[in-house]
Amino acid sequence: MADGGGKTLLEVWDPAFTKGVCDVLAQTEFPGLTNSEIDVLLAMVRVTTREPGANKRDSLYRTLHNTQVRQGAGNVLVAFLTRAMSPARYASNPDRFADLAGQLNEFLVHYGYRVGDDGRLHKGARARSLSEAAQLAGRLHTELERRKCHSELFRYCSEELIARSLFHATNEAAKSLPARVRSLTGLAGDGGALYNGALGTNTEAPLLYINPYRSDSDVSEHRGFKQMLLGVHGHYRNPRAHATRLGAQELEQDFFDAFSLFSYLHRRLDLAQRAPLDP
Repeated sequence: MADGGGKTLLEVWDPAFTKGVCDVLAQTEFPGLTNSEIDVLLAMVRVTTREPGANKRDSLYRTLHNTQVRQGAGNVLVAFLTRAMSPARYASNPDRFADLAGQLNEFLVHYGYRVGDDGRLHKGARARSLSEAAQLAGRLHTELERRKCHSELFRYCSEELIARSLFHATNEAAKSLPARVRSLTGLAGDGGALYNGALGTNTEAPLLYINPYRSDSDVSEHRGFKQMLLGVHGHYRNPRAHATRLGAQELEQDFFDAFSLFSYLHRRLDLAQRAPLDP
């Protein structure tokens, strides 16, 4: 259907759909929109009066749903979403855009929609179950790819990422580093014994080199790299190997930072050789 100006009018969205979108965009904590941002965006879609509610999520829902009912069309919701997710709004804070888009997509996939990199609403695959929704939305996987995390990590924790288990995904990803060192050297073992054998000690030469290993700076960097691997084993791997997910406090920011560290270590291993590298 089109209005008098030829504009296609969308059907009024199911109230549950409108509420789900509002719950994400107007969530209380970061990355939710602030009250002032909501007011500015409503004005941009020609909604001049914001209806009262128990909180800003409820207020935004009532405003956008009732506007649709009065207009007999669902265009205002799409217009608001498009302006709220305009990439230009997040030029100085792309992580906020990624967080909002990821959370929206975890909800929208149940209706066969998604928010694209352009911030617009697109048709997409429709999930038939919660597990399928998690796989299709893939918020954690998408964010890790955006951060250009090393492909080796995804081999070890793809199922954990789909299940959105930060605890188990971090544990499995940490295992990828000793596995990589074992593959490169042929050594068995784990932890300090493995890394000392592979990267050397004060009395034993390395089997694997990450640099030319000629100057004092080279040797210092090489030994520091080994200490980073040992740190991952002690800080990320061991605690999770002797604990359960229950009661574990895993923050998403810490999770992403850990994967960035693991990725850096894998990239250095990409260049490692069985002989000192050429300067």
